[in-house]
Amino acid sequence: MCHPWCAEAVELTGWTVPRILEHVDMSDICRAVPRPRGGRPVPTLETMSLDVTGRVARITFTRPESMNSLTARVFDDLEAAIDAAEADPDVRVLVIGGTGRAFSVGLDLTLLDEAFADAAVWERLAKRLAALTLKLESLSMPVIAAVNGLARAGGFELLLACDLVLIADSARIADAHAEFGVIPAGGSTARLPRIVGRQRAREIFLTGRWIPAAEAVELGIALKSVPADELDAAVTELANRLAGQSRACMAAMKRQFAAVEALPLAEAVVPEIEEFVAYTTPPDSDGQEGFRAYRENRPPTWA
Repeated sequence: MCHPWCAEAVELTGWTVPRILEHVDMSDICRAVPRPRGGRPVPTLETMSLDVTGRVARITFTRPESMNSLTARVFDDLEAAIDAAEADPDVRVLVIGGTGRAFSVGLDLTLLDEAFADAAVWERLAKRLAALTLKLESLSMPVIAAVNGLARAGGFELLLACDLVLIADSARIADAHAEFGVIPAGGSTARLPRIVGRQRAREIFLTGRWIPAAEAVELGIALKSVPADELDAAVTELANRLAGQSRACMAAMKRQFAAVEALPLAEAVVPEIEEFVAYTTPPDSDGQEGFRAYRENRPPTWA
């Protein structure tokens, strides 16, 4: 007799029970399989893990060999993992982190190759990234970014959408789009000025420079910097404290935070995306030249 959750998972995945197991009582095996509370199947994730301990859900990017770069599959997995955490009535806090030397360094080169070859891909990517950052920001629970290493471009935009950021003292973050002659598309031009102010935000975007952990805290991008080997403990301590709060109360507070912003981010990202598509897609744009130069290992020649 199979556990109802396992039966649901079998139905969803289309898995067929091998003939040799047809008459085997699967109850003990099924009970040993991790499953979410509330009877919801765990999403199948290829590029990250989703773990729930107590009232804290953790999404961890698991592609250290590619510096946790963002691909179409990463976008799919992240959306599914976020939805699963939000749907669990027992979860009150979500933590997002990376493995290896990076939190995430932004879009994967293979995805960039596709985008620079097809203007329509750029628009889809921009809208997808913006939608994911808005989804993170509008969750009913606090979202903590555990920045273990480098966070650049799209990775930087993801952490800006989180409520709280804890960063390893050896980590560095950067917008970095200007380095490649491209511009942001994940809502960062709306978010960063609200965090660090108009002047500092422009300096960070226009120079594309790396920001060390201590400065990230000073600027208000990160809440706290800790030694790398203490990051997990610091994140766990903060997450557990938040997990003891009322989910409804925290959700209401987050709605208040969003309501008092000068312009709803869902509206603020629209002109950003429009400008991004118009700027990046022409074949003779500096965005195209910056990427070609990077791929050809040469200095870019700006228009």
